[in-house]
Amino acid sequence: MTRGGTTSPNPEPPVEQVGWADADRFVVGWVERPRGSRRPQAVLGAHAVRVLRGPLAERVHAPCAYVGEPEDTRRAAPGAAFTLFEDPGLQRLLCAVAAPDPEGRDLLYAVRDAAGELIGTVRRVAGGPLTPHTWRIDQPGHPEVTGTGKVGSLNGPGRKLGASAGIAVDLVTRALTAQDGAKKQKKPRTLHWYAGEEKVMDSEGSDTVAVRATWLDRRLAFAFALIGDGQKPARGAAGGCPVAARHRYPGAVPGGSTPP
Repeated sequence: MTRGGTTSPNPEPPVEQVGWADADRFVVGWVERPRGSRRPQAVLGAHAVRVLRGPLAERVHAPCAYVGEPEDTRRAAPGAAFTLFEDPGLQRLLCAVAAPDPEGRDLLYAVRDAAGELIGTVRRVAGGPLTPHTWRIDQPGHPEVTGTGKVGSLNGPGRKLGASAGIAVDLVTRALTAQDGAKKQKKPRTLHWYAGEEKVMDSEGSDTVAVRATWLDRRLAFAFALIGDGQKPARGAAGGCPVAARHRYPGAVPGGSTPP
């Protein structure tokens, strides 16, 4: 059994790992071979970022980066909230997502490579009483990427009407959801991510992410999926340590070691 996951008895071989740098459509999870007409039970593997491959009837979720559990994150990147590794043994750090400052309404997550160099940032922009939160991705050398539930850039020509309609639809959706009651889970929202007029990626909640722009560093998209698009973002390994969020990765915790 691969560390960090489980396996189900099955005659099928493990799904081979694929490269992470050009991952186009991915999920984060344990499912390696989904349940289907030819497979009555899903086959599980390691907790990983998994690229969707093959036609629907023969779909596989190929791992491209492995998720560090809290103990692995504390070992490899003290003070970080999340980590990803290049290998299933969780020894070669791919990137770390720093915990945000807990005092701000907006949450800024710095994403760094194994050497501690900044890859970029993912920012969760707080919403209001009737508006949901939105997202920003900043990758040095590229325009800012905005993730919202509206189709198209907010600043582009001819977008104002679409944006207003998007807000109206969102308000109606929120009202209907509230009427359904708290017991009925809300369907994950679709986010459209734009850099100006260019569509960079789409996401369904934080479950399925489809990257369209070749220039986007996939580790920033992975970071968004790890944080999650829920009302309360995942805290990760640093969730119980608010002091660590005030320090910059690497060496986030005073006296902590720097990453390899």
